[in-house]
Amino acid sequence: MRRRLLVNALIFAVLAAAVALAYYGYSFVVTDSSHDRELQLMREITADKVNNIESRILSDDDKLFSVPLEDLTTNLDRLASTVHVVSVFVLDEHRTILPSGYASARSGKEGAEFRHWFEHYVLPTLPLASAGAERGHVHLPPSLDTWDGRGKLFSFKKGASGDKTYYVVIEEDLSYLLALVFPQYFSLTGLESKRIYQIVDANDELIYGPGWHPDPGALQEHVPFPYTVDGWFVRVSEKDDSARKEARRKRVVDSVFVGGAVVVLAAGLTFLVFAIRRERRANELKSEFISNVSHELKTPLSIISMFGEMLANGRTKGPDQATEYAEIIWRESVRLTRLIDNVLDFAKIERGRGMYEFAEADVGEVVERAVDLIGRRLATADMTIAVSIEPELPLVQVDANALTLAVMNLIDNATKYAADGKKIELTMRREPDRIVLDVRDFGPGIDVDEQEHIFERFYRARAVRLKPIRGSGIGLALVRHIARAHRGDVQVVSTPGQGSTFRLWLPI
Repeated sequence: MRRRLLVNALIFAVLAAAVALAYYGYSFVVTDSSHDRELQLMREITADKVNNIESRILSDDDKLFSVPLEDLTTNLDRLASTVHVVSVFVLDEHRTILPSGYASARSGKEGAEFRHWFEHYVLPTLPLASAGAERGHVHLPPSLDTWDGRGKLFSFKKGASGDKTYYVVIEEDLSYLLALVFPQYFSLTGLESKRIYQIVDANDELIYGPGWHPDPGALQEHVPFPYTVDGWFVRVSEKDDSARKEARRKRVVDSVFVGGAVVVLAAGLTFLVFAIRRERRANELKSEFISNVSHELKTPLSIISMFGEMLANGRTKGPDQATEYAEIIWRESVRLTRLIDNVLDFAKIERGRGMYEFAEADVGEVVERAVDLIGRRLATADMTIAVSIEPELPLVQVDANALTLAVMNLIDNATKYAADGKKIELTMRREPDRIVLDVRDFGPGIDVDEQEHIFERFYRARAVRLKPIRGSGIGLALVRHIARAHRGDVQVVSTPGQGSTFRLWLPI
């Protein structure tokens, strides 16, 4: 009954774990999908802002690039004072600065030094020849190689005037972007939006935006400036990531539950596999048990029937033979009664019903009665038994009938399976906190790997199964149950070829 309840509980646990895994799998997919949608939305909004900024830079530059060469050289100082421009260079086809081809917001010595730095360090790196009719950009990040250690952004375009080719190079005012352009698209505080926008470089160092560090687990996207300030990115992050933190906490809890569900599934399936194999083995043993018990019942019944019929028909040679037949009938009926008692008691154990009535008794007298009851069985098998019971054993709480049955089963087991030893020794003694009963035979012994299994229900040793010895396979299982019901136990000590000793002990 308990095993059935355990199996049913395990099946329910496996089903619950499977349902939990399915739910958490669905929840994970839904959450992951919502994250993807949120990231896609953030990417699209940010890309739109970047596109607007770059369109504005390109538009401002095109206004200057569209000025004819004659106007450029005559109005260069005015053009260089445009709000988004720091310096303007006009180069001939040999990429040499024209006599009136340089103007800058830097004046005097500072302007001359910047021109020198531009000619020697920047101009050789500009891809003017490959620019064609298209404009281009070169962004120099802050480093020791730049003129003042700050970043520089240069825009250039190739132009033509008659048969002359010229180039216009503009030094963009990055401070103009930071002070006037970016604030129109990105808040410096981020208080007005549920997202934080920051301009960062390739090393994720902040260039513009609130000095806020997003949580490592918060949703983030990096959108580059593809045409102008290469190496700069717009980093957009969730400002309020409390929901995300809660989701992460929930994911941790879910992971624990999922791990538990997986363990339950694995353990449940493993247990069920073993339970199925064990049940299959039990069914095989039950079939063998039924066959053995049927033979055990049939044999004494046949003998009783035969000798009863002979007595009823008067086929005896005299009173002595009639007495002999009656003794045979009595002996077989006792054997039959003991077998039926074993089966009935074992059936009670299987159903989990109580079957013991404890009372204070002298265990020495109980054992002596058991030896007397099985005396004829020993005589018939031509076995001798030497009994040694320590005197004045203490009274203990036992079920006398159950203990008698256990002792008779131990002696009967030795009679059947160790008959070639011709001898049994039974000793009972007191140890400090228990009474120990030893039943020793001098038969073939039991293999070490089978010594624990012989106390299992329906189990019969391999060597016994190869011999024509009938048995039910429940005698020793019943002995163990009786011993443990008395808060004791039974073990076997055996060496193959040297006999076996079955030791049953009861606590005082």
